[in-house]
Amino acid sequence: MAVKFPVMKFGGLTLQGRSRFGPDEDSLLEECRRQEDLNGIYRLLAHRRNLARSQRLREVAQQFVIPAVQRGELPVVVVSAFDWTTDKLEQLAAYLASNPDQREYARLLMSGELRANAALALTLWDCGCEARSMTGREAGIVTDKRFVQAQVEREEIAHVREILDRGIVPIVAGFQGYFYDDTTRRDEVSILGRGGSNLTAVALAAALGQTECTMFSDVDGIYDKDPRRFDDAKKLEEVTASELFTWDPFPQVIQKEALQYAVKRQVDIRIHSGFLPDTRGTLIRCRE
Repeated sequence: MAVKFPVMKFGGLTLQGRSRFGPDEDSLLEECRRQEDLNGIYRLLAHRRNLARSQRLREVAQQFVIPAVQRGELPVVVVSAFDWTTDKLEQLAAYLASNPDQREYARLLMSGELRANAALALTLWDCGCEARSMTGREAGIVTDKRFVQAQVEREEIAHVREILDRGIVPIVAGFQGYFYDDTTRRDEVSILGRGGSNLTAVALAAALGQTECTMFSDVDGIYDKDPRRFDDAKKLEEVTASELFTWDPFPQVIQKEALQYAVKRQVDIRIHSGFLPDTRGTLIRCRE
């Protein structure tokens, strides 16, 4: 029986968890007041945040990734940066330069996903599951020759297949790819635009011959209207990509470029809660 290679993408808030500093945040302010100086507060917050992240990553591993392995599958996992990380890196870039060099800007912003995918790989190893963190270049995401807002042109996934053949779970940094620079005659990294990890997941699913990929998010599906504003909002079991393209505004849960690429490559997308493993979410039908 052939091994399945389901593609799972985890968003930033899904990886971070709903509570940035753990379940007992109410006591944190009082703990901060007991610190002697700002450095003490900083160390306390860093400690609590890292502890919360480690606990949340273990939940992701045990609730989603490892069960797939136990079913005899080898998931290909794509991750976003931890929640707010890209925002903070964009802010840092703005403080550093009024018109930042695009190459260096791309390299700065892509660092968030590298931290997240290495952290999840470490977690999986600690849970007894072999995993390998991979950059967008290592995963073979080839883009056009733009450092920023790049578009995926093709996938060269020989290295991903090699990792899978060894029974190892690839943890791919989303949002990034690479291209060959004719001037420098070297490979250069590129970033895909905000929400680009969705595009990474679709591209890998298509290259692996999968007909569906799953986006684990902080929402449990797509609703006919904003459930935060309307009590009568209803979750959709299914919706076609062509329907979503008519929506104004376009739903934030999926990158528009990723959906366009999914239609082009004929890959359905399932939007699934990253906090409720047993829910079904919403299937976006792109294979029409």
